[in-house]
Amino acid sequence: MNTVQLPIVNPPLKGFLRWAYTLSITSSYEETKPWYYSNFIQLSCNKDFLENSTQFYVDFFRGKPNELNYNNPFLLTCAVNYVILDHLHIDDFPKFFADLIRSRYYCVVFIDESRLSLAASYQKESFPHHLLLYGFDWEQEIFYASMFDNQGIYRNVQIPFREIQEAVHSMQQLLDSKRTFDHHTYLYKCIPHSDYTFDKTAAVDQLRDYLNGETHLNRINYNFDQDEAFGIKIYDYLQLYFDAVERDDSRLVRRNDVRHLHVLWEHKQLMSERIGYLIDEGVIPYDEELVQGFKDISNRAKKLRDQYIRHEIRYDREVFPRLKLRFEQFREEEPILLQKLIALLLA
Repeated sequence: MNTVQLPIVNPPLKGFLRWAYTLSITSSYEETKPWYYSNFIQLSCNKDFLENSTQFYVDFFRGKPNELNYNNPFLLTCAVNYVILDHLHIDDFPKFFADLIRSRYYCVVFIDESRLSLAASYQKESFPHHLLLYGFDWEQEIFYASMFDNQGIYRNVQIPFREIQEAVHSMQQLLDSKRTFDHHTYLYKCIPHSDYTFDKTAAVDQLRDYLNGETHLNRINYNFDQDEAFGIKIYDYLQLYFDAVERDDSRLVRRNDVRHLHVLWEHKQLMSERIGYLIDEGVIPYDEELVQGFKDISNRAKKLRDQYIRHEIRYDREVFPRLKLRFEQFREEEPILLQKLIALLLA
């Protein structure tokens, strides 16, 4: 087989690649929907980003380890680091990845993205990052890949073998000089199965954690992380972050303003979709307040993200009081709707 493309779909979540890559593989299978809607309820963020001058993030939380690392029940996962990969000659990497794809393994490779001509970081400062390879054309010497391109758009692209070799070689040099840490290359084989039904217990558990601003996932293997805020409490830190943006606080590093608002919208959109799914599947009865409530929150969250994008093109100070108003509204409205959802799930 000189040309192979493994099946992928446009992923439902794109805020972070750990979700985009894994869900682009599994979301093409109907069997995975009950699992998807049983999860992705909790949010987390880091709290001491100003004091520690670290990058602020808001993200979905499904416990530890993160989704790339053995956390999706429909993916058979193998992880390899550069201690292993360094045994390959640089000319061997195209065949190595192509043979894995032939064996139906998706390859999420850890490379220096600044060596890829379609990347925003191309020919700039080194940028260690993961890249999904889902196919190849051996005669044209290209890989089929998914990534955020130089326009910030997540899409499927074609990358020459030569650029992958350069990106791998550059990563080897970064690791040898200890300028970064090895985040591993992950190999996934999708094994969908149909015995996962919507898990009311798991959903209610996450909903309660969200409302209480806490988590108790993984406490057998991991201590509770005091550096993170969960659920409803993230609004405090979103406000703290955008207050710092408004005053141009020098302690902010690697700002990613729109991503925070995009993830917030993805969360509200998914909550709205989840309610529709539960009604369609007969898990809960139709409830007008619940359906319209989260649809309205989702629409306002999307509008807020889009307004901020326009603000970044043409500065508008009015966006900051608008952010504060929306965060306050969401924090007030969500508990009412989520308590109703819990009651319906437990009825």
